[in-house]
Amino acid sequence: MTQKLTFYLDDDKRSRAEAGTGIFGAIVAVVQAAGWKVRYLGQNDGIAGDGFHLVYNRAVEGPFCFSLRRCYLDKYYRIEATNDRWDWDVAGLTFPGKPGAAWFQRYWRERLFRGLGIANNGYIFMPLQGKLLQRRHFQAASPIDMIKATLAADPVRRIVATLHPQEVYTASELQALHGIARFELAEGSLPWLAGCDYVVTENSSLALTGFFANKPAVLFGRIDFHHIAASVGRLGVAAALEAVAQPQPFADYLFWFFKKQALCAVGDDVALRLAERLRAHGWPL
Repeated sequence: MTQKLTFYLDDDKRSRAEAGTGIFGAIVAVVQAAGWKVRYLGQNDGIAGDGFHLVYNRAVEGPFCFSLRRCYLDKYYRIEATNDRWDWDVAGLTFPGKPGAAWFQRYWRERLFRGLGIANNGYIFMPLQGKLLQRRHFQAASPIDMIKATLAADPVRRIVATLHPQEVYTASELQALHGIARFELAEGSLPWLAGCDYVVTENSSLALTGFFANKPAVLFGRIDFHHIAASVGRLGVAAALEAVAQPQPFADYLFWFFKKQALCAVGDDVALRLAERLRAHGWPL
């Protein structure tokens, strides 16, 4: 029986898939080389039909539906059985701590922090996300309680926080941020990240970006890049804030997280890596 993949993409991504370019084209090439048929539906269309289904950055539906999602950096992706980053396969792995390749961290640090001076200027950087007054199921505390707990655990440093540009905040949420001693809101995340002593966040990807600048991170939420971060869920607030003083193998970790665990859309081994990943999910290639 001929296997079938239904690929749920917007017009731009579908054009790239049909043209054989990027990660979308690479996936199509791998399954077609195995004799599969490919059909396309819109990125937000309902899951329909038999066979396997691949959606882009949305919730999966059923055991034969998988999510393709960008893995933080340009040209890096993951294919997972869930769209929740904290439940991705890599989140359950143990970082082996083996030496990686320092060039990877240097290369991306130059790209991500170009023109910025990396320093320790005596403050905590806190990229806030959404629902500031609510504790969600993947969080150890609500964002507003995270602020208070951080200030109590580090009585010296101030917090410089940014709001998420794609979130809509209520008047109550914004009011709750006013009048907190040693706490200030700012704009422009990367300059503040470059100059902080360490990062505290629920699970913002800016904590991972900070690893490229050797910035330690405290995480109040679950996420896939938790391995060398200080997790409040594992350690508690006080121990997590103390742990940021310990040196971490940032370069080795980044090489492992991206080059060993993610899928890169360029390189001679793209087809091989994609096929291995799809087979790991039970696709009969």
